[in-house]
Amino acid sequence: MEQNTQKRFSASWTNLVRRREDGGGQSDLLEKFQQDVNDIHLSLKMAKRVLIGTHEHPDGDALGSALALLHVLRLQGKQAVVFTPDPAPDMFKFLPGIDQIVTGTPPDPKLFDVVVLLDSTTTERVHLEGLIESHPLTICIDHHVHGAYQCKLNLIVPEAAATAHILTVFFNQTNTPITKDVATCLLTGIFTDTGSFMHDSTSSDILKLAASLMGKGARLSHIAHETYQKKELPGLKIWGRALSRIMMNEKTGATVSIITANDLEECGATLDDLSGVVNMLNTLPETKFALLLTEYKKGRIKGSLRSEPHKGVDVSSLAKKMGGGGHKLAAGFEVAGHLVESDGKWRVVAP
Repeated sequence: MEQNTQKRFSASWTNLVRRREDGGGQSDLLEKFQQDVNDIHLSLKMAKRVLIGTHEHPDGDALGSALALLHVLRLQGKQAVVFTPDPAPDMFKFLPGIDQIVTGTPPDPKLFDVVVLLDSTTTERVHLEGLIESHPLTICIDHHVHGAYQCKLNLIVPEAAATAHILTVFFNQTNTPITKDVATCLLTGIFTDTGSFMHDSTSSDILKLAASLMGKGARLSHIAHETYQKKELPGLKIWGRALSRIMMNEKTGATVSIITANDLEECGATLDDLSGVVNMLNTLPETKFALLLTEYKKGRIKGSLRSEPHKGVDVSSLAKKMGGGGHKLAAGFEVAGHLVESDGKWRVVAP
């Protein structure tokens, strides 16, 4: 009798400790999306061939999420392909599987059982418009809300800090094994989309999930070094241009800077080298919101907006007026035009 009691006590204690150890990977983020989670999980489980697409000018969250899902599906014996309209920035070359991404011309969606859009709710940003609308099974997983949903199954969670945040919880809830490579990709997505854990979206839930991914083998120090701490000379030069052109509007509280296509060419830099500049602009005192305008190629201007909770500015509303979108504190847009300086003032003129 005493031995049985001791065995039951030992088993209960072991389970309690195990639950505490594993608790860092648990989250209620998808609690109200259980039907969506189940539908998507079943769809992916039944599929043999999956096309994964993410948006143009892919960032850490887009690439990390796409590659994480790629590794998961391939471990399940499925044929999976990742497509991005533009090549991945050099800073993400450390991501496992980055060399297997297809860019430029998208694969034929008809050859796949399922098409998954990650970090984008619109087919236009993935350059799949007109190609997947009639596909029998399309899935979208994103933390951005942008107009009407275009996929058959949608897991859109605006409360999430990143699409990789959603996927991490999704994998945990569906008992999907997370390998070292998967963990590295997911943590990269979370780390970059939270501004290296400095944005307001960095919650205790995020930090627990990050810790659980580190426990799976992801090296945060390596990710931080590759994405934020390592700068090449062209990057430093283009940052210098951006910082030298800072303009502040006392009436609106806007801090703005400008980068032209000529700047990028003269510095030998790319749009990716400007990652983090708008966050730096947002740190200036008295700034209510920051805007970086970049003519990344002749006739195309990208606007990046940032703010902070206590400043009371919803930058997504500004972005939407320009045809873009995003979150209250981080948003963006693109317009046609050239950036032109005249008498010390900058204007956007028609291309």
